[in-house]
Amino acid sequence: MTSTPIPTAVEARRGGGAMLAAVRIGAGQTLAGWPVLVGRCLFYTLLLATLSALWDKVAAERLPGTLAHAVPAGGFALYIGVTEWVTLSLPAAHLRLEDDIRSGGLEPYLLRPKSYLAQVFAQSMGAGLVRLSALGATAIVLLAASGRPWPEPMAFALLPVVGVLGVAVGVLLYMLAGLAAFWARRVLPFQLVIQKLMFLLGGLYAPVTLYPDVMQRVAEASPFAAHLYWPASLVIEPTLSHAAIGAGWQVLWMLVLTGACRLLWRAGLAKVLTRGGV
Repeated sequence: MTSTPIPTAVEARRGGGAMLAAVRIGAGQTLAGWPVLVGRCLFYTLLLATLSALWDKVAAERLPGTLAHAVPAGGFALYIGVTEWVTLSLPAAHLRLEDDIRSGGLEPYLLRPKSYLAQVFAQSMGAGLVRLSALGATAIVLLAASGRPWPEPMAFALLPVVGVLGVAVGVLLYMLAGLAAFWARRVLPFQLVIQKLMFLLGGLYAPVTLYPDVMQRVAEASPFAAHLYWPASLVIEPTLSHAAIGAGWQVLWMLVLTGACRLLWRAGLAKVLTRGGV
Protein backbone atom coordinates (compact mmCIF):
# COMPACT_ATOMS: atom_id res chain seq x y z
CA MET A 1 0.00 0.00 0.00
CA THR A 2 1.46 3.33 -0.99
CA SER A 3 0.67 6.70 0.56
CA THR A 4 -0.81 9.44 -1.60
CA PRO A 5 1.53 12.46 -1.84
CA ILE A 6 0.05 15.73 -0.61
CA PRO A 7 -0.04 18.31 -3.43
CA THR A 8 2.33 21.24 -3.00
CA ALA A 9 -0.57 23.72 -3.13
CA VAL A 10 -2.26 21.96 -0.21
CA GLU A 11 0.98 22.01 1.79
CA ALA A 12 1.42 25.72 1.07
CA ARG A 13 -2.16 26.43 2.12
CA ARG A 14 -1.72 24.50 5.36
CA GLY A 15 1.60 26.26 6.06
CA GLY A 16 0.00 29.65 5.45
CA GLY A 17 -2.89 28.78 7.73
CA ALA A 18 -0.49 27.77 10.49
CA MET A 19 1.44 31.04 10.08
CA LEU A 20 -1.76 33.09 10.33
CA ALA A 21 -2.81 31.15 13.43
CA ALA A 22 0.58 31.91 14.99
CA VAL A 23 0.18 35.62 14.14
CA ARG A 24 -3.21 35.61 15.89
CA ILE A 25 -1.70 33.88 18.94
CA GLY A 26 1.09 36.45 19.18
CA ALA A 27 -1.38 39.32 18.80
CA GLY A 28 -3.75 37.82 21.38
CA GLN A 29 -0.97 37.32 23.93
CA THR A 30 0.15 40.94 23.53
CA LEU A 31 -3.40 42.26 23.86
CA ALA A 32 -3.92 40.10 26.96
CA GLY A 33 -0.91 41.84 28.53
CA TRP A 34 -2.46 45.27 27.94
CA PRO A 35 -0.94 46.87 31.10
CA VAL A 36 2.52 46.18 29.64
CA LEU A 37 1.37 47.66 26.33
CA VAL A 38 0.12 50.81 28.07
CA GLY A 39 3.44 51.11 29.92
CA ARG A 40 5.29 50.82 26.61
CA CYS A 41 3.19 53.67 25.18
CA LEU A 42 3.94 55.83 28.23
CA PHE A 43 7.67 55.11 27.84
CA TYR A 44 7.41 56.05 24.15
CA THR A 45 5.79 59.34 25.15
CA LEU A 46 8.56 60.14 27.66
CA LEU A 47 11.26 59.19 25.18
CA LEU A 48 9.86 61.39 22.42
CA ALA A 49 9.38 64.36 24.74
CA THR A 50 13.04 64.16 25.78
CA LEU A 51 14.63 63.44 22.41
CA SER A 52 12.53 65.87 20.39
CA ALA A 53 13.41 68.70 22.83
CA LEU A 54 17.11 67.83 22.52
CA TRP A 55 17.16 67.72 18.73
CA ASP A 56 14.99 70.82 18.40
CA LYS A 57 17.70 72.64 20.35
CA VAL A 58 20.46 71.25 18.14
CA ALA A 59 18.58 72.17 14.97
CA ALA A 60 17.86 75.69 16.21
CA GLU A 61 21.53 76.45 17.00
CA ARG A 62 22.78 75.79 13.42
CA LEU A 63 26.34 75.62 14.72
CA PRO A 64 28.90 76.72 12.10
CA GLY A 65 31.33 74.07 10.88
CA THR A 66 28.96 71.21 11.74
CA LEU A 67 26.25 69.28 9.93
CA ALA A 68 23.57 71.05 11.96
CA HIS A 69 22.51 72.96 8.82
CA ALA A 70 21.57 69.59 7.28
CA VAL A 71 19.10 68.82 10.03
CA PRO A 72 15.62 69.41 8.58
CA ALA A 73 13.58 71.87 10.62
CA GLY A 74 10.73 70.09 12.33
CA GLY A 75 11.35 66.85 10.49
CA PHE A 76 13.97 65.57 12.85
CA ALA A 77 11.52 64.94 15.71
CA LEU A 78 9.34 63.01 13.27
CA TYR A 79 12.34 60.94 12.20
CA ILE A 80 13.13 60.05 15.82
CA GLY A 81 9.47 59.25 16.42
CA VAL A 82 9.45 56.67 13.62
CA THR A 83 12.72 55.00 14.64
CA GLU A 84 11.46 54.61 18.21
CA TRP A 85 8.08 53.46 16.87
CA VAL A 86 9.74 50.54 15.07
CA THR A 87 12.30 49.81 17.83
CA LEU A 88 9.77 49.66 20.66
CA SER A 89 7.49 47.40 18.59
CA LEU A 90 10.07 44.62 18.47
CA PRO A 91 9.24 41.55 20.60
CA ALA A 92 12.05 39.67 22.36
CA ALA A 93 12.19 36.69 19.99
CA HIS A 94 15.82 36.05 20.97
CA LEU A 95 14.88 35.44 24.63
CA ARG A 96 12.26 32.84 23.66
CA LEU A 97 14.80 31.04 21.51
CA GLU A 98 17.35 31.16 24.31
CA ASP A 99 14.86 29.74 26.83
CA ASP A 100 13.66 26.92 24.55
CA ILE A 101 17.16 25.91 23.45
CA ARG A 102 18.84 26.04 26.87
CA SER A 103 15.96 24.33 28.70
CA GLY A 104 15.69 21.51 26.19
CA GLY A 105 12.15 22.60 25.44
CA LEU A 106 12.52 22.12 21.68
CA GLU A 107 11.50 18.46 21.58
CA PRO A 108 7.70 18.99 21.60
CA TYR A 109 8.05 21.45 18.73
CA LEU A 110 10.23 19.12 16.68
CA LEU A 111 7.52 16.47 16.73
CA ARG A 112 5.00 18.84 15.14
CA PRO A 113 4.58 19.09 11.36
CA LYS A 114 5.01 22.87 11.42
CA SER A 115 8.34 24.70 11.33
CA TYR A 116 9.41 25.90 14.78
CA LEU A 117 11.31 28.89 13.36
CA ALA A 118 8.34 29.94 11.22
CA GLN A 119 6.05 29.75 14.23
CA VAL A 120 8.41 31.88 16.35
CA PHE A 121 8.67 34.46 13.56
CA ALA A 122 4.88 34.55 12.99
CA GLN A 123 4.06 34.89 16.70
CA SER A 124 6.64 37.66 17.00
CA MET A 125 5.09 39.47 14.04
CA GLY A 126 1.64 39.18 15.66
CA ALA A 127 2.99 40.81 18.80
CA GLY A 128 4.83 43.41 16.72
CA LEU A 129 1.70 44.36 14.75
CA VAL A 130 -0.25 45.05 17.95
CA ARG A 131 2.61 47.15 19.31
CA LEU A 132 2.95 49.05 16.02
CA SER A 133 -0.76 49.88 16.13
CA ALA A 134 -0.73 51.03 19.77
CA LEU A 135 2.46 53.07 19.44
CA GLY A 136 1.31 54.53 16.11
CA ALA A 137 -1.90 55.75 17.70
CA THR A 138 0.14 57.24 20.55
CA ALA A 139 2.40 59.03 18.07
CA ILE A 140 -0.56 60.60 16.26
CA VAL A 141 -2.04 61.86 19.52
CA LEU A 142 1.34 63.29 20.59
CA LEU A 143 1.83 64.98 17.23
CA ALA A 144 -1.62 66.55 17.38
CA ALA A 145 -1.03 67.77 20.94
CA SER A 146 2.45 69.17 20.18
CA GLY A 147 1.30 71.51 17.40
CA ARG A 148 4.21 70.43 15.19
CA PRO A 149 3.81 70.34 11.40
CA TRP A 150 2.35 67.06 10.13
CA PRO A 151 4.24 64.99 7.55
CA GLU A 152 2.87 64.89 4.03
CA PRO A 153 -0.14 62.56 3.50
CA MET A 154 1.99 60.26 1.35
CA ALA A 155 4.07 59.41 4.42
CA PHE A 156 1.00 58.07 6.21
CA ALA A 157 0.20 55.86 3.21
CA LEU A 158 3.72 54.43 2.97
CA LEU A 159 4.75 54.11 6.61
CA PRO A 160 2.47 51.16 7.54
CA VAL A 161 4.01 49.02 4.80
CA VAL A 162 7.66 49.96 5.29
CA GLY A 163 7.22 50.02 9.07
CA VAL A 164 5.93 46.42 9.16
CA LEU A 165 8.80 45.30 6.90
CA GLY A 166 11.21 47.10 9.24
CA VAL A 167 9.85 45.15 12.21
CA ALA A 168 10.19 41.90 10.23
CA VAL A 169 13.88 42.64 9.55
CA GLY A 170 14.40 43.43 13.25
CA VAL A 171 12.72 40.17 14.36
CA LEU A 172 15.00 38.18 12.05
CA LEU A 173 18.10 39.99 13.37
CA TYR A 174 17.16 39.15 16.95
CA MET A 175 16.33 35.55 15.97
CA LEU A 176 19.92 35.25 14.74
CA ALA A 177 21.07 36.35 18.20
CA GLY A 178 18.70 33.87 19.85
CA LEU A 179 19.99 30.95 17.77
CA ALA A 180 23.47 31.61 19.18
CA ALA A 181 22.15 29.83 22.29
CA PHE A 182 23.08 26.55 20.61
CA TRP A 183 26.74 27.49 21.20
CA ALA A 184 26.66 30.10 24.03
CA ARG A 185 25.00 29.92 27.42
CA ARG A 186 23.66 33.46 27.11
CA VAL A 187 22.69 35.45 24.01
CA LEU A 188 23.01 38.84 25.73
CA PRO A 189 26.41 39.66 24.12
CA PHE A 190 25.01 38.99 20.63
CA GLN A 191 21.92 41.04 21.43
CA LEU A 192 24.08 43.96 22.56
CA VAL A 193 26.21 43.84 19.40
CA ILE A 194 23.10 43.94 17.20
CA GLN A 195 21.60 46.69 19.33
CA LYS A 196 24.69 48.90 19.04
CA LEU A 197 24.84 48.37 15.28
CA MET A 198 21.21 49.52 15.14
CA PHE A 199 22.31 52.72 16.87
CA LEU A 200 25.23 53.29 14.50
CA LEU A 201 24.27 51.86 11.09
CA GLY A 202 20.51 51.92 11.61
CA GLY A 203 20.44 55.64 12.28
CA LEU A 204 18.42 55.26 15.48
CA TYR A 205 19.02 58.82 16.65
CA ALA A 206 20.28 60.54 13.49
CA PRO A 207 19.73 59.92 9.77
CA VAL A 208 22.65 58.11 8.18
CA THR A 209 22.63 60.78 5.48
CA LEU A 210 24.45 62.98 8.02
CA TYR A 211 27.38 60.52 8.06
CA PRO A 212 30.51 60.84 5.89
CA ASP A 213 29.93 59.54 2.34
CA VAL A 214 31.58 56.12 2.68
CA MET A 215 29.94 55.36 6.01
CA GLN A 216 26.58 56.54 4.65
CA ARG A 217 26.79 54.07 1.74
CA VAL A 218 27.73 51.22 4.06
CA ALA A 219 24.93 52.06 6.50
CA GLU A 220 22.23 52.40 3.83
CA ALA A 221 23.04 48.93 2.47
CA SER A 222 23.04 47.27 5.89
CA PRO A 223 20.18 45.30 7.48
CA PHE A 224 20.17 47.80 10.33
CA ALA A 225 19.16 50.62 7.96
CA ALA A 226 16.50 48.32 6.49
CA HIS A 227 15.19 47.94 10.01
CA LEU A 228 15.16 51.63 11.03
CA TYR A 229 16.57 54.22 8.63
CA TRP A 230 14.48 53.48 5.54
CA PRO A 231 11.12 53.59 7.37
CA ALA A 232 12.06 56.74 9.34
CA SER A 233 13.46 58.62 6.34
CA LEU A 234 10.01 58.51 4.73
CA VAL A 235 8.85 61.40 6.93
CA ILE A 236 11.67 63.50 5.43
CA GLU A 237 11.40 62.22 1.86
CA PRO A 238 7.85 60.82 1.42
CA THR A 239 8.07 59.69 -2.20
CA LEU A 240 7.16 56.42 -3.89
CA SER A 241 10.66 56.02 -5.32
CA HIS A 242 12.28 56.45 -1.89
CA ALA A 243 9.84 53.94 -0.36
CA ALA A 244 10.47 51.48 -3.19
CA ILE A 245 14.24 51.63 -2.61
CA GLY A 246 13.75 51.11 1.11
CA ALA A 247 11.31 48.23 0.61
CA GLY A 248 13.71 46.64 -1.86
CA TRP A 249 16.50 46.62 0.73
CA GLN A 250 14.09 45.29 3.33
CA VAL A 251 12.89 42.36 1.19
CA LEU A 252 16.50 41.55 0.21
CA TRP A 253 17.63 41.44 3.84
CA MET A 254 14.58 39.43 4.89
CA LEU A 255 15.59 36.75 2.38
CA VAL A 256 19.24 36.81 3.46
CA LEU A 257 18.45 36.75 7.18
CA THR A 258 15.86 33.97 6.73
CA GLY A 259 18.50 31.88 4.99
CA ALA A 260 21.02 32.62 7.76
CA CYS A 261 18.50 31.64 10.46
CA ARG A 262 17.77 28.35 8.70
CA LEU A 263 21.49 27.55 8.40
CA LEU A 264 22.10 28.28 12.08
CA TRP A 265 19.02 26.25 13.05
CA ARG A 266 20.16 23.19 11.11
CA ALA A 267 23.71 23.45 12.47
CA GLY A 268 22.41 23.89 16.00
CA LEU A 269 20.04 20.93 15.75
CA ALA A 270 22.84 18.77 14.35
CA LYS A 271 24.97 19.71 17.36
CA VAL A 272 22.17 18.90 19.81
CA LEU A 273 21.30 15.57 18.16
CA THR A 274 24.98 14.54 18.09
CA ARG A 275 25.81 15.50 21.68
CA GLY A 276 22.38 15.01 23.22
CA GLY A 277 22.08 18.61 24.44
CA VAL A 278 23.48 22.13 24.32
